[in-house]
Amino acid sequence: MEQRQSDDPNEARTPQSTGPKSGDRPANTPPSANAKPSADQRETPQRSANQRDANQRNQNQRENRQQNGRTGGQRDENPKNNRNNERDAGPPDRGPRDAGSQERVSREEGQNPRNNSRPNDRDRANGNRDRNASEPRESVNQESHQPENIGRTDRDGGLQDRTPRDGSVVGREDRLVIGISLGDYNGIGPEVILKALQYNRLQKICTPVIYGSMRVLNRYRNLLNLKDWNLNGAPTIGQISHKMTNVITCWPDQNQDIQPGQVTADAGQAALACLQRAVDDLKDGKLDALVTAPINKYNIQSEEFKFPGHTEYLAQEFGVQDNLMFLVSERLRVGVVTGHVPLGRVRQNVTRERIAQKLTLMMQSLKQDFGIEKPKIAVLGLNPHAGEEGLLGNEEQEVIKPLIAEWRNKGQLVFGPYPADGFFGTRGYTKFDAVLAMYHDQGLIPFKAIAFEDGVNFTAGMPVVRTSPDHGTAYDIAGKNLADETSMLQAIYTAVDVARQRKEFADLEENALKKQPIEK
Repeated sequence: MEQRQSDDPNEARTPQSTGPKSGDRPANTPPSANAKPSADQRETPQRSANQRDANQRNQNQRENRQQNGRTGGQRDENPKNNRNNERDAGPPDRGPRDAGSQERVSREEGQNPRNNSRPNDRDRANGNRDRNASEPRESVNQESHQPENIGRTDRDGGLQDRTPRDGSVVGREDRLVIGISLGDYNGIGPEVILKALQYNRLQKICTPVIYGSMRVLNRYRNLLNLKDWNLNGAPTIGQISHKMTNVITCWPDQNQDIQPGQVTADAGQAALACLQRAVDDLKDGKLDALVTAPINKYNIQSEEFKFPGHTEYLAQEFGVQDNLMFLVSERLRVGVVTGHVPLGRVRQNVTRERIAQKLTLMMQSLKQDFGIEKPKIAVLGLNPHAGEEGLLGNEEQEVIKPLIAEWRNKGQLVFGPYPADGFFGTRGYTKFDAVLAMYHDQGLIPFKAIAFEDGVNFTAGMPVVRTSPDHGTAYDIAGKNLADETSMLQAIYTAVDVARQRKEFADLEENALKKQPIEK
């Protein structure tokens, strides 16, 4: 039977105490030898039979508790002790979610992944995650507190460990190598990286390699009191350890001046050096994916970097003409047509050709990167109320609707255009695998309102896997031990998921059976 979860995020997920009530004599305290039984205590045949039944029930309860202790972690009957034990066991983890595997599992079991009850807004506010419409809800593993299991946290910090779906631990030779660029070291990048990787808790699924500075990271470890685990300094990618978190120092840092919360030219150039070194190893096939910590788009500008952000820089480095800014979480996926384009130039960039390009990239990514065989996509309108049948703009009538009709005629599950406010206000996104917005803020404002803490920025359409946390440098809280690492941790797991899914997709494509001619 599934245990009810409390709406209170601070309530420990432990069974209620079954100890004696106040005023009762403890079970292990014998009665006085001289005490005489009262009238109520004198034994009768009926009372004796009832007592035997009660004793048997107590014995069964004790056996059940012992069995639960063997399968789900031994639990103290004092909830306070359970909370202390969980705290001593280290921070909660998030386990990998094989991209698209939930969709496949539900189909194999004959279930409709879209017919899942969803928690209300109060549940979401208290940390219960909505699953994406294409993914069935999972129950908590009974072995949730076993330390050897790969972890998975919910937003309130409760421990929900689980093993990989195939029940195995990833072998070292099969472990993916994930590069993580430091970003601006005066922002929260170093903090969220260290918090995400502390206790080497990702070692069961990947080998992390931080492109940054050992001196900078040690400074933040001391500042944040994260000194109870070790980092491995590796001069090159060929000298990393698969047993530890690795650090490749990317610039001379002997006299590095670290000023958390300050914008400095040195921090911008250091961020560029880290990014360049990571991209070189990514090009050489030494990394399976790259996770980029936040940069300051101002202080990183130089002769070598004249781009609005990571995405445009990586597109040039890998010779990609078009890509898709794809914001993903377990509840919502949003892509944007115009990306980092000033609002005054949005209309001229919303063309039939450009929308078709982004739809194609989104459709391919949902299949290749997320394992969804038949994606269902919602397209938003450009104007208020989706143009109100031409009264508030004709882009929907002249550009978007004809394109959607064309895709529908080809058998693709593309719907719209939908008014953005009503679409998100009525949670229409829960019925789709992804949403295509026309411009940046139209898609990112609702995404961050719904999934800010665990949202991930994924660049679709690239020959390499790149993710980043869905937040910036946050100078105002840098160095204060206030940054939440959830988005960074999720970015790493998403990179692992997508890299694995791409390998699986490529293998399926390569080994697909060729059509045999039919003998007449």
